[in-house]
Amino acid sequence: MHFNFLCVYVTFGPTLQCLHGHNISFSSGVYRSLTYSPFRHHSLTLLSAHLFWEAIPFVFKVPATPDAHHNLIASPASTVSDASLIIQRIHATNGVRLNHKNKEKMQNFYDVVLRRFVAVGDAIFVSGNGGPELERYEQLNSLTKTLYAMSQDSPECAGAIWGRRLGIFQKALSKRLRDVEVTLLGDACEDEFTAWPSAGMLLLMRALPHIFPSTDKRHAVVAPALLLLGQILAQTPIKTRYDVVMGLFCTGLMIEYTKGAKRLPPEATAFLAGVLRLFADDEELALASSPLPSLGNAFKCPQLTGLRDVLGKISESSAESARLSLERESIQSDMIALAILNSALILSQQAFRIFGKSDEGCEREIFGEILTSLLFITSKRKESPLPQSAKSCLAETARVASGTCASDSPRQPLQRRKAASVKDLAIKTLAPRMEDPSRYKMSKDKGKSQLQAEHDRYRREYKREHKAAMRELRLDGAFIESERRKAKGKADDTAREKRHKNFAWLEQEQATMNQQVRLGGGLLSGGGIGAAKAKAKSGKMGVKKGGKF
Repeated sequence: MHFNFLCVYVTFGPTLQCLHGHNISFSSGVYRSLTYSPFRHHSLTLLSAHLFWEAIPFVFKVPATPDAHHNLIASPASTVSDASLIIQRIHATNGVRLNHKNKEKMQNFYDVVLRRFVAVGDAIFVSGNGGPELERYEQLNSLTKTLYAMSQDSPECAGAIWGRRLGIFQKALSKRLRDVEVTLLGDACEDEFTAWPSAGMLLLMRALPHIFPSTDKRHAVVAPALLLLGQILAQTPIKTRYDVVMGLFCTGLMIEYTKGAKRLPPEATAFLAGVLRLFADDEELALASSPLPSLGNAFKCPQLTGLRDVLGKISESSAESARLSLERESIQSDMIALAILNSALILSQQAFRIFGKSDEGCEREIFGEILTSLLFITSKRKESPLPQSAKSCLAETARVASGTCASDSPRQPLQRRKAASVKDLAIKTLAPRMEDPSRYKMSKDKGKSQLQAEHDRYRREYKREHKAAMRELRLDGAFIESERRKAKGKADDTAREKRHKNFAWLEQEQATMNQQVRLGGGLLSGGGIGAAKAKAKSGKMGVKKGGKF
């Protein structure tokens, strides 16, 4: 669409307001060309321009690398919705269901989207949501929808790519754990080395249960992801508040993964118990018996020992806004101490409600460390009192724990498998379905009298029996004939073999006699038909002289 007009405009940033009262928005390139004009210092500018809007193309080439994907989005997209629309159109026009040859291209694009997801998550940690211009959280929501749609189109490719990406995450974690021995740990908020994964990786793990089912007993993607989260919580050292925040996020992910199938994550409960002991009245005494080895020396870390002291400085008005966040600015603030405590208590409540009240009655053993950690947090420390919001959350946690873990009834020891019940041991009785042939009526018997229907039924039964008997007789006859032929063939073969053997002996004897005659020397004279001819000439063999032999 083009506009040809001549009027006066007043510039207000990237939006121009006409003196007639119309607002017109320009793209960044048009705005730069206008701001760098010779009249940029004047409030009134005389413009004669042709304004046009180019629609976003529907068909895009599938990018194979993150850089190519970024360049593809940067040129036509001016807003977050445009970037999300481009990604959706790439998937819509190059889907595997449209052409099976697109499988390799979409497999590479799936990995590109995963890496973009991690990059956007890392940017959230650095600079937050980014305002209405970037809206990084909205970008993650859109990318999650696209990943789900692509996973539905080709589940095998999606599972293979996720497995490869989880393998990369696990190798990176192993390398960081090895580097801990030679590299000094620091604060990730200050761009120092830490063994904990990035925020983008954890946000991608948060999107995983929205793409694949987390209630399966064994899953090719969810089960390795759950093991990776457990390894992160159990083996990664904790030195700063950033580490605690990331650990709480991993704990929430493990509870989210296992709540559907009610599989207890022991690493999550141990981490919650260790975090709660950071706020105990006597931190050193409480952390000395921490169930998690990585938190055993937390009382030597300056950022962790002062969490309880920071709580006493938080006012009641600002305590209500304390929330756990993955953004760097939020982690560096003093409100993060209260957010850590409230989050640990809320996650403990969720664990009590999800995994409590089991059939075995083992809640006290399962949540014993968390219950012990709650007893370390009291109000006796007058110099650093707990805020009212923390006290309320602590009281609610104690109430939920008393309702789910207060069973004192004796129980059997825990077993990996339950004993078989009477129902499981009972032999199934399967009663055969019997039909009364006298009550069977075919559609052709409708409208007939009882006598005629019975007569026709007997006639059909006779035909069936007759056909069955003829069939059996044919089968018997064919079997008898085949056996007769086998026996005759066997006897003929035996006689033929004997006859051939006799013929062979006779031929051998005749050949021996002929050989002796040829040798001569008085061994044998005659032989062949020569002797018979000589006798025939002499007439001594009863043959007429001169007659034929």
